[in-house]
Amino acid sequence: MVLYAPHVYTDPLRIALLETLLGELPGQARVLLVLQDGSRVAGMVTMRPVLQQFTDPEEHLGVNGTVRLDDLTRISQQHVIWLDSVREVQRLSA
Repeated sequence: MVLYAPHVYTDPLRIALLETLLGELPGQARVLLVLQDGSRVAGMVTMRPVLQQFTDPEEHLGVNGTVRLDDLTRISQQHVIWLDSVREVQRLSA
């Protein structure tokens, strides 16, 4: 089964930046994500994200990943965020 992502990466520097984000998103961490568009999403990381191979809309193969957050204010709400859309990770206290 082919997995599709809006953007995929093959450049080692960009992949290293995505891997750095993985280290900032351990499972059960309470975080505030600042996204590239300036929006913010707060939640608890449900499971530590991993990089995966995806295909972009032009059929290029590369890597990206997602992080799933349980919303901190609406317990039934979940957010799935593409890692390349994250500009900053802020840890929140419990």
